[in-house]
Amino acid sequence: MSTYAQTESEYLCQSFESIWKKQTLRPNQIVLVEDGPIGLEQEKLVEKWKEELGEKLVVCKCPNNQGLTKALNLGLQYVTSDLIARVDCDDVSAPERFRLQHDFLEQHPEIDILGGAMQEFSATNPCICVRQYPQTDEQVRKYILKASPLSHPSVMMRTKMFRNGLKYDERFRTSQDIALWYDALLAGYRISNLSDIILYFRRSDNVMKRRARKKAKNEFLIYVNGIYRMKGLFTFYYFYPLMRFFIRLLPIGMISWFYNSKLRKFLLKTR
Repeated sequence: MSTYAQTESEYLCQSFESIWKKQTLRPNQIVLVEDGPIGLEQEKLVEKWKEELGEKLVVCKCPNNQGLTKALNLGLQYVTSDLIARVDCDDVSAPERFRLQHDFLEQHPEIDILGGAMQEFSATNPCICVRQYPQTDEQVRKYILKASPLSHPSVMMRTKMFRNGLKYDERFRTSQDIALWYDALLAGYRISNLSDIILYFRRSDNVMKRRARKKAKNEFLIYVNGIYRMKGLFTFYYFYPLMRFFIRLLPIGMISWFYNSKLRKFLLKTR
């Protein structure tokens, strides 16, 4: 988990509670990266959790904000377990999340990255929508040519991938997860998703603005590079990153309409 100055302390506390107090299978270790100074309120909250968790909570402090990509790579250096669960500082993990993922990976040693369904919510709506992702590795390899086949803060991964040299690509400050999925698949690792809702994803009021402006260029470059490595130069799949790039540049209202439209659901069907 990584947090930074703009994180709401209330949200961070809810995230901590969901991965510790409310989990049916508690983690052996929680690695928290403070990506730059986080302010007095968050500092007090982290200290409270440190008192409760003791050595189970490892806090890594960055003197300056470096962005999520570098923060995650730093945090990976402190992981001691064979499985890593990614958690965002403002989302909520379902109580059975870790148990479901742990048991699945124990039963399916061929799978290296496991995500699951997520339910989007806001301060005024507890269920905006439920998003399902492709469940088999074969479906994932087809789906990633169109969109991300995983919800990043829902995944549990095998640490061996990172010990073998895989890491988040620090050329990209955003959309680093999609670059990692491409790198993992091309390295021969296998990906799957549970059909269970294991994550409650907080949709903030400015999420569409962030999607529109900050991610457009990175997403485009990542998808084009990934499609080229998987399918070569001559393929119609380049249509998807081109379409996404131009949509990101539209007015916020139009982006919001498309994001929630039946057209988007049709284009991004998992099968």
